[in-house]
Amino acid sequence: MSANIVLSQLKNDQWDTLGDLSSELSAAAKMVQDEIQVLKESRSERAWKESEEHRSKAQSCRGDLFANGRLKQPVIFRRNIVTIFEGPKDSRCYSEDIKLRKESTRKRCESFQSLSFDGVISWAMAFPPTVWAAGSMSSDVFTCLLNNIEPEMVQTWPPVIRDKLHMLTEDKVSLKESPGYDEFIRAIDDPLRKPLAHRKRRRIEDESKGERPAAAKSSPSDEKREMKDMYTNALASSVLKLPEPFKTAVQNTRLWNWERSQNELETTGCLATLFPKDNRQDVSFTIWCGNDDGYRLTDFFGLQHEISS
Repeated sequence: MSANIVLSQLKNDQWDTLGDLSSELSAAAKMVQDEIQVLKESRSERAWKESEEHRSKAQSCRGDLFANGRLKQPVIFRRNIVTIFEGPKDSRCYSEDIKLRKESTRKRCESFQSLSFDGVISWAMAFPPTVWAAGSMSSDVFTCLLNNIEPEMVQTWPPVIRDKLHMLTEDKVSLKESPGYDEFIRAIDDPLRKPLAHRKRRRIEDESKGERPAAAKSSPSDEKREMKDMYTNALASSVLKLPEPFKTAVQNTRLWNWERSQNELETTGCLATLFPKDNRQDVSFTIWCGNDDGYRLTDFFGLQHEISS
């Protein structure tokens, strides 16, 4: 007997019962949906907190690289690059449990394909494979780190990165024959790579809520700000990429001219960023300029006098 025939034979009180059951099912479905959303937000928030130390380390490693021009942990960088592009090693002697973990790690290696060249480099210099492999790091924390490893801008990496990657091509035949690694190498050799703001890191707590945060009652400039990290010592060549009038203003500073008088100094402290402890607060980007240029820039942008000391 078809459903249509059964429904056509229902009495009025039976229709009422069906209506009540339908309402109860809808309410139960809504309750389950709300519970799922709460659990997702809870997992995202927990992963964000648990990954804080890792995220801070990645940021610190990147800052050290630009400050000193050399990798702090070159062995870890090499191991990561090889693991990311070759996957974990297999063996017939492995137990089923180890084989399953290796397979999960291999899938994590594949997930790095969603990152830009800069994201892969940032990851490779920060976390040893033993830390992020399946079984060592939870999938929620791994995903959180993966979603937030991207630098805000395209990076102009110090020469040591390019050198290390080309050395790997010479040392590892498997990498030399890898189409993915070949594309990766061509990306760093691309002369058209420019530091343009083209992407933004994803914040999982923003994604999970899917709503704009409520407008603050007071101006962010009135908030108490405590500095956590400072980054400086950019490559001196990066100043040449600044638009006017900033480029000339930097080149007129005493600091710039002193740095250039030091023959072996390839970096400059004329550019700096200050990161607050509260990651919801804005970052300050500072440009040093000559004294006279400071007055000219103040007039150019129409800045108003605020305080004196």
